Amino acid sequence: MSALPLALLGVTGTAHAGGVFWGDGYESNPFGNWERGIQGGDGHSWFDIGMGVARGGSNNNGWLFADHGWSAMRIAKSLNSFPSNRSNCSVTIYADPVNGGANVGLEVWNPANWEKVSHTVKWIDGGAGYQPITVFPAKLAGLANIYVQPIYGNNGGPAKYVRLDDVDVRCIY
Repeated sequence: MSALPLALLGVTGTAHAGGVFWGDGYESNPFGNWERGIQGGDGHSWFDIGMGVARGGSNNNGWLFADHGWSAMRIAKSLNSFPSNRSNCSVTIYADPVNGGANVGLEVWNPANWEKVSHTVKWIDGGAGYQPITVFPAKLAGLANIYVQPIYGNNGGPAKYVRLDDVDVRCIY
């Protein structure tokens, strides 16, 4: 028997999982896709467009700022194209705090009842570039739509910007 039929036997006997992926890198219409103005105290959120500080893409990114307050931004995502099971899903965004490390949160909300369904907070080292913050497992089963919301808060020490880029939602089935 030749090596080719043996190789084919190995391929045909292997099961393959499927997956669905959605992402947004602030590249296409960030002012229309991302909701800003979610803040308290002196918090603020906005975008850098073509300024050379993005993780990738066409060089756009979002950012959060706070000194004595908090800020967030969110993007809506329909889950209609995702499998109905949605039990093996994750949500990720990349964050880069400017001038020192920061605790940065990532939340997943159900807009139908304003329930926070999943969240995490991660320490992101300053000066290390963009680092991932991942919610896993993200509790997406039974949801038609979600909001993905990065959030940053600070209580006066020192004022900080946190750059954001490349959010994604992934489900494996």
